[in-house]
Amino acid sequence: MSKKIVTASGSKFMLDGKPFRFVGVNMYELAYVDEVTMHKMLQSAADQGFNAVRFWAFVTMPLNNISSICRIASELNIRLIPVFADMNEFLQGYRVNDEWFRDKYKGNYTKHYETLVGALAESPEILLWEIINEPMTSQFEIILDFASNVSEKIKQIDPLHAVSIGTIGGIGDRFGSELSRFSCSNFKRLYSIKTLDAVSMHDYSFSSSLLERADLYFRLKSRSRKSIVTNKLDTIISALPDVIDETLVRNFGRTFDFPFSLRSVWRYYNKLNLQIAKSLEKPVYIGEIGIKKKYRDLRKKIVEVELTNHFESGVCGALLWSFETLGRSLDGHDYGFDEKDDFGEIARRLLDDN
Repeated sequence: MSKKIVTASGSKFMLDGKPFRFVGVNMYELAYVDEVTMHKMLQSAADQGFNAVRFWAFVTMPLNNISSICRIASELNIRLIPVFADMNEFLQGYRVNDEWFRDKYKGNYTKHYETLVGALAESPEILLWEIINEPMTSQFEIILDFASNVSEKIKQIDPLHAVSIGTIGGIGDRFGSELSRFSCSNFKRLYSIKTLDAVSMHDYSFSSSLLERADLYFRLKSRSRKSIVTNKLDTIISALPDVIDETLVRNFGRTFDFPFSLRSVWRYYNKLNLQIAKSLEKPVYIGEIGIKKKYRDLRKKIVEVELTNHFESGVCGALLWSFETLGRSLDGHDYGFDEKDDFGEIARRLLDDN
């Protein structure tokens, strides 16, 4: 029997008439390695128990690689989320700005996604198409027009697969001033686009603080001195909350959202975003979720608690950031993991419970 395509229906992903859950990983470099390495990376994900992989599929990606990825994924029963663009130039070769969202995307980017979607419109290995990762614009109408135009064109080519945009959700999406991060009306208007079938959120709330976010920003900008300073300050200020977190997880198997912390604010807005998705009757998935390495042996338990909470809230799938198998897709912000962390045990349990 041929494999079926996963579709978005109401607030669920569906496969062969039944709800489809996924617990997967991000391996952003997957399409930028040779075929032997590609096979080993996907094999490792499958051996761990993950059933989905999200990766960068930018205009610079060798087109033949996508067919190889699909073939290997089919053998391993893994579903794929190709991401067509990112704000940053890494692997992509250029940075994205307002001008790109307004007009420049209509060049190579459009030709690229049209080619990929056209070639794989009937491929069951594709879980969904994601048109850009973590977009930011100076005005909301810019992202609204872009997402509407691109998703509509994709659905014309491929009416079966779901389409999404890699929003962060919570307080992560800036479509205007910094205060636009708190606009749930923007989030609802964006996902009210009929040709966006699924709602994306990224969840780094557990390890987040203002200083941690500053550290991440400085790392992205290659400003190492400021990154070191903010990282050390964050370590000092977070010492007591970290002790409380570790005590609660170790002794009670639960986590705690400290009032008025960035974690609690981010999660409050996550809940609002989830309510919006439910009102729009669209499935929600966590495109990226990460827990810092500083939690050491407790990190696995924290990951389990966080994923369990998401699924109990109505989320349909989640992908951990970032699976560093074979030394690929390394994360520079201390969220990476590999086989030794054994997060796959959590994936297997959550998928068996579904």
